[in-house]
Amino acid sequence: DGIKDGDEDADSDGLTNFEEVSQYKTNPVLADTDQDGLTDGQEVNILKTDPLVKDTDNDGVSDFAEDFDKDGLSNGDELTKYKTNPLLADSDNDGLSDWDEINKYKTNPNLADTDGDGLKDGEEVNNYKTNPLVADTDGDGLSDGNEIKRHKTNPLVVDTDKDETNDGDE
Repeated sequence: DGIKDGDEDADSDGLTNFEEVSQYKTNPVLADTDQDGLTDGQEVNILKTDPLVKDTDNDGVSDFAEDFDKDGLSNGDELTKYKTNPLLADSDNDGLSDWDEINKYKTNPNLADTDGDGLKDGEEVNNYKTNPLVADTDGDGLSDGNEIKRHKTNPLVVDTDKDETNDGDE
């Protein structure tokens, strides 16, 4: 196949066969040597946990179930289910924790501006009280970001200046 045997990754876990056999003593044909739900590569390269032990710190909580960033989501769920960073409570740096985005606001924890309106999800929720899932909260034809940053109109009011013309039509 053109790949040196030691450079291959037979189990597709993110570690080469050579690394598994010589450096980490993991099984090169089993992606999760300790069977904790995390691949050997995730443990070695991301979490810095022991791929040979289900509970690296021996606290009674498996490496998969641990929550290193204290955001309310397990390391394992962040890596396998949500594809978020288990070492950062706010993976997309938008001002909302990954847990809040997934469970409370239903926004994308990997995208700082879920609705693409030019405002970060955290700004919408915490500062402007606009809907981070709808680009134009008041439905006046202007995105929330444009209302705030460009037009200086209120993204929660269709007719900011009360002149009987929608902000988007002015």
